[in-house]
Amino acid sequence: MRKIQALALFIVLLLTPAVQPGADAARPRRQVQEPPKPTVMEAFQQKLQDDPFFSDRNQQNLNNEIAKYIDDLLNRKDKAEYIQKCQLNGYVEGLKLQLQEQNEKKDLFIQAILQNYPELDAQASVDFRNQMEEVLNGKLNLLDKNLTRLTNEMEVKEESGKELPWPLIGAIAGGLLLLIFIIAVISKNKGKKNNGYKPAPVTPRGPKPGYRAPITPGQQVSADGNIVVRRKTATILKKQSLEDVIDNPNYLQVDAVDFTYESAVRRMYIKNQCIIDIYNMYAEDLRNPQSPKEDGCMVLGRWVHDTENNEYYVSLEQIVMPGDDAVFEEYALNFGGKIKLKVLEELRRLRRETNLQYDLTCWVHSHPGLGVFFSNSDTSVQDQLKHPQHPLFLTAIVVDILTPMQDTGIFTYRRDMNINSKSELKKMYSLIEWYQWAQESLKTAAQRPVGANQKELSADEYFNTLEKAEDRDDSCHGVQLNKDVIVDICMDLATEGDDVLAMLHGFAVQHGQKTEYVAEKISDKDKEDNLSLTGCFVAAPHCSIPTVRRAVQDYLDRIHFVLVYTPSDSLLTTIPVVNGDLVVENTFYGEQRMEVLKTWIKQVRQ
Repeated sequence: MRKIQALALFIVLLLTPAVQPGADAARPRRQVQEPPKPTVMEAFQQKLQDDPFFSDRNQQNLNNEIAKYIDDLLNRKDKAEYIQKCQLNGYVEGLKLQLQEQNEKKDLFIQAILQNYPELDAQASVDFRNQMEEVLNGKLNLLDKNLTRLTNEMEVKEESGKELPWPLIGAIAGGLLLLIFIIAVISKNKGKKNNGYKPAPVTPRGPKPGYRAPITPGQQVSADGNIVVRRKTATILKKQSLEDVIDNPNYLQVDAVDFTYESAVRRMYIKNQCIIDIYNMYAEDLRNPQSPKEDGCMVLGRWVHDTENNEYYVSLEQIVMPGDDAVFEEYALNFGGKIKLKVLEELRRLRRETNLQYDLTCWVHSHPGLGVFFSNSDTSVQDQLKHPQHPLFLTAIVVDILTPMQDTGIFTYRRDMNINSKSELKKMYSLIEWYQWAQESLKTAAQRPVGANQKELSADEYFNTLEKAEDRDDSCHGVQLNKDVIVDICMDLATEGDDVLAMLHGFAVQHGQKTEYVAEKISDKDKEDNLSLTGCFVAAPHCSIPTVRRAVQDYLDRIHFVLVYTPSDSLLTTIPVVNGDLVVENTFYGEQRMEVLKTWIKQVRQ
C-alpha cells in the first residue's frame, strides 16, 4: 500500500510544471490605477462635511440646540430668569454674527471648489455655482428660520405679563364691534350724499423753467456746475491692518525663521499683556505640580496676508478663557461649547470699538510633564479652529509648565497645509523669559512719553492737517507733515491734471487706540528705504470723491490718507483712507489754505 502511495506522489510531482526563477517577475502585473478625480459636487460635499460651520453634524447640533431652547422657553413660567441664566441674548447675537459672516464668505467657499476644475466651460461653471449656492443657502436659511423662532419666543416672553381677566376681554371686544358698526353706518350715509359726484382731474405740476433742486447738506457744487456728493456713511468695513503693532515696543516680535524651517506665517507680534495673561493662567497649576492638568485658552488678534510671497503676519493680543463646561484632565483637554460664544462676543466688541478685523489667531494649551509636541488630537483641534478662507494664519502655542523654564513651542501651518512637527522646531522659547520681558516692557511703557516708539513729534517740526477736522477716526486720527514735505508740495503745485503727483512716505505713531501717520518724505517712488508708504498727493480741479478715487485706486490698499490740492481755491484737503477706501463724510476732512502752510513754514524757519 505504501509503495502505491509513493508511486502516486512521484507521478504527481513529475506532471507538475517546474517554476523557473523570476517567473513571477515575468508575469504581467496588474497596473495600479489612480483613483478617479471626484466630480464637482462630490468635491463640494466633501469640503462641506470638512467645514466646521457648514458640516451636517454642526448644522444639526446648532438646530437641535435652538430647538431645545425653544422647548424650554415654552415650558417655563419665569422665562426671563431662564434667558438670563442661559445667556440667550448673547447666544442669539453670536449666531446672527456667524450667519452674517458665513453668508459673506459663501462665494469664496464655492470659488475654492471651482478653481480646481479649470476644464469647465462658462455655462457648466454657472450651473454648478447655482447648485452649490442653493445648498449653502438652504443651510443658512434653515438656521436663520429657527433662530427667528427663538428670537420671537424670547420677545413674547419679554412682552407678556399677567393675563387679562375674561370680563375685561369681553368688554374690549364689545367696544370694538360697536365702533366698527358706527363707522359702517357713517360710511354708508356719506356714500349716498356723494352719489354721482366726480372730482375734476388734477393736472400734475412740474418744476418751473430754470428750477434747480436745492443743495442738501453734504453736497457741493463744482466749478463745472455738477453737484459733488459726499454721502454720510453709518458703517465702515473692518480693515486688515497691523500698522500700529509694527515696531511697537509693547509687542514681542517673533520671526518664524527663528523657530522652524518652513512656515506660512512669516512673523508674529505678541502683546505684552497677552503674555502676562497666559503666564497667570498657569499659576494655579504651578502651585500643584504633583497632579497638574492640561489647560488652555484662545487668543484673538489680527492678520495680514502678503499675497506676493503668500505668507502671513499675525498679532496675538487678547486671550479668551473657556467657559464652565470645559473639561481639563491630566492628559486631556476639552474646551467645551461655551468658549465659542465667548470668542464671538469678544470679536464683535473688538471689531466695533477698533474698526479693525480681529479674528482667532492662536490657541494655547499645556502638556504638563509630557514635553512640547503636537499630537494628532492637537492637529484635529487646529483644523476645527482654522479660518475657512485663510486657514494658514492660525498658530498654536504648547507649553510644558513643569520644565525649569516652562518650555514653549510654536506650531504653524506650512504652505502645504501640514503642521510643523516637533522635529522641525529649531528652538524652544521660555514662557518665563517671555513673562519677564512683558513685565519690563509694561514698566517701560508707563515711563515712555506718547509717540516715543517712533520719535517725538514737535509742533515746530510737524503740521497736523487733521487737527481742525470736525470728526476724527481712530484709525487715522492725525496726518503730520514735516517741513520738507510741505516745501516739496508747494513746489509741485504748478502741475495740473487728475493724477497722482507724488507718494508720501513715513511711519505710524500710536496714541492708545488712536493712530497718526507721519509724512517724512515725498517722492515719485512706491518705496523708500526705512520708510513705509503712508499716503498720496493728488492735484484735481475739485475735491470730488470719484475723481480722487480714480487717481489713487491702485494704492488704496496700501495708503492711509490722500492730500488733494485744488488750484481753484488754493486748498489742500486731507482725506483719510479707512478700510481700503476714501472716507466720504466730509466732517472727517482737514482743510488748509496753502497760504497758511507757507506762513507756518516761514515761522518755523525763523
